[in-house]
Amino acid sequence: MSSWDIDAPSVGTVLNEVMEIIGDGSGDALDGSMTTVGEEIANAASVSVSGPIQAELYAFLEYYSGLAEEMVERAGSALEGCALAVDAYLVGDLEMAEEAQGNAGAVDTVDPMRGPL
Repeated sequence: MSSWDIDAPSVGTVLNEVMEIIGDGSGDALDGSMTTVGEEIANAASVSVSGPIQAELYAFLEYYSGLAEEMVERAGSALEGCALAVDAYLVGDLEMAEEAQGNAGAVDTVDPMRGPL
């Protein structure tokens, strides 16, 4: 059993700040920036006059998209796990808090060239 001493309001502040940086799917933060980069790479590929360059840009886009998706999924999982652990701690369920902490950041491994494993 772990020893816990959590400043829940401070944790909440940090979680909210990180969520603002990562984004909530509205496209106003990192999630939006990644979408914009993906769109611009696709645009560059579509106007390329060179078949090999076009092929490489699309291959890079596929690779980049897989990594970006995994990064956002892991960050979201970590945020959710942390929030669940703090909630469990606040209601005195330390076993549930430890389980939530252990699950934080766990997502299916993604091979960017083939998708989820």
